Amino acid sequence: MVMDSTRVIIYACVTDIDGCPQRRHLQLGEDVSTMLGRPFRSTLDPTGYDHVHIPADFDSEKPIKRWFILDWNVTQVLSRDAVSEIPHQVYLASRQNGKLTFIPRDHWAEKAKARAASYTWGGRQEQQMIGIMRSENKENE
Repeated sequence: MVMDSTRVIIYACVTDIDGCPQRRHLQLGEDVSTMLGRPFRSTLDPTGYDHVHIPADFDSEKPIKRWFILDWNVTQVLSRDAVSEIPHQVYLASRQNGKLTFIPRDHWAEKAKARAASYTWGGRQEQQMIGIMRSENKENE
């Protein structure tokens, strides 16, 4: 099941995320996708992909907290206004009993949405790369 375009915002202690520190953003995407019963599609694809905006110091060895922004089901470029209209979900990630759990934080939604508003839907470079892929596909048709 692929869900409609959604922006998921997660507040997490970086050292609570399992695995290699340089892959924490991908692990977080996989973990929250599993919790919500959907695949995590991190590979760029013109038909749709999922993108994680990587915060500063996401790979720190220190237990610092960061906001991770995940754009799900990116199928086209969206304006800032259009992004503000899609659903936003906000979670606190917390390690409990050795497992990362996601606690909904609806009361953080407006503040988190405002914080995430400056991030390009699907990633600026990624959208440029998808544009090139689409152009190449049209040339090959």
